[in-house]
Amino acid sequence: MTGKDPVLNRRITSIFLSEFETFKRHFTQLPSTTDLDQFQFLLHKIRPSLVIFELDSLIKKYEEFLDVKKTGGTISENDVAFIDTINQTDSKLKVVKEFLNSLP
Repeated sequence: MTGKDPVLNRRITSIFLSEFETFKRHFTQLPSTTDLDQFQFLLHKIRPSLVIFELDSLIKKYEEFLDVKKTGGTISENDVAFIDTINQTDSKLKVVKEFLNSLP
């Protein structure tokens, strides 16, 4: 899509990395947040990039936690699935950072 332009790849990846880190900060606060509209907006905003970077497997997990909150459920910060999703997010962030560092 970028014609393998290293400058463009670096720029796009840097922007995505910044947005993904911002999203992760909001996701980790999901158990205590009441601003679900902001979280839903951030997920909507980052969704295409998650797909482009082949991280779309996380989208369903984020949506499931959002649905729990939207239906009045609670999410414990100690919930195994929640912690696992945070760990998977951290792992994917690391992969994106490594990709960014590998670009010429």
